[in-house]
Amino acid sequence: MKKSRKLDHCLNCGESLLKEEDFCPACGQENKDQRVSIGIFLSDFFSNYLNFDSTFFRTIPVLLFKPGKLSIAFNSGRRKKFIHPIRLYLIFSLFYFFIFGFIIPKNIFDVYLNNASFSSPETIKMKLTEKEKAELDSILSKNPAAKKILNQKEKSNSLSLSDSSESINWKEIKILAQDPDVSMVEFEKTLAKASFSIGDLISPEKQRTFIANSNLFISGVARNLPLMMFLLLPVFAGILMLLYIRSDYYFVEHLIHALHLHTFAYLIYGIGILLIQFLQFNSEWVIGLAFIWVSIYTYVSFKKIYRQGWFKTFLKFFLLGHIYVFFLSIGLMIELYITLLLM
Repeated sequence: MKKSRKLDHCLNCGESLLKEEDFCPACGQENKDQRVSIGIFLSDFFSNYLNFDSTFFRTIPVLLFKPGKLSIAFNSGRRKKFIHPIRLYLIFSLFYFFIFGFIIPKNIFDVYLNNASFSSPETIKMKLTEKEKAELDSILSKNPAAKKILNQKEKSNSLSLSDSSESINWKEIKILAQDPDVSMVEFEKTLAKASFSIGDLISPEKQRTFIANSNLFISGVARNLPLMMFLLLPVFAGILMLLYIRSDYYFVEHLIHALHLHTFAYLIYGIGILLIQFLQFNSEWVIGLAFIWVSIYTYVSFKKIYRQGWFKTFLKFFLLGHIYVFFLSIGLMIELYITLLLM
């Protein structure tokens, strides 16, 4: 049983309070001592924000096995029986992205690129067979502009590089990027020699920062992903609204549906990651089954909420999937770009 934490005055406005008063009559703040132990602090947090009580355990089976029911219940006004959609989303978004960020190796670039070599254009040409060289010359002869650009590139490399026939691997580029004694001019020559670039919109200085601190870049991407996905929720709801423009649903009702669908996906994919990482389940099977379950769940949810025919529902489900993947790709590119600029 919890001890009473009531006070004789309001900590917010200073109003005198009676011991039996639960809230300040002047400002409305709850009458309790805010200086608490870590145990009480965590208890209050879970109680007020995550709400792991009977409502939570009543919500999870419905979320897992009854597609669309939570959205229908909330939109029809039955809101006390289940957890609020935003709170539910935050719980499983936190669950999924914590696991996702935990398993992503921060040195993923080093792992996959350490043995990769980057070669200059003339080095690549030297490695071609005579037949391939002839085909390349034939293509260039039909495209004078491309030939001119390549010749200028080769001329530039021959003036700036001491040995253009050598390849450079990722590890060597990273060591140079981290070395304060290597000037930007020397580093840019190295990038030119390796024909390495992460985009024309990124300055050489930012490219050097990225290469030198690729581990921090991955951490930044993982940290920003939850915000990106949250900002894409209205996009998902907007696509639903366009696909079901003749329905009498408001935008916010589509948004509630979007929250529940994303929450379900986070829960399933999060469990899948745990099975792969800690119980050594086959990753292809787990990911495949999780994708199928999420897809079927979404389709059935569409059918139950919007009450259209099976084929029409499938067509709209198919269209939404492709349109949303397009926006996801754009969102991810923007997120990567912003993360890089903020490094």
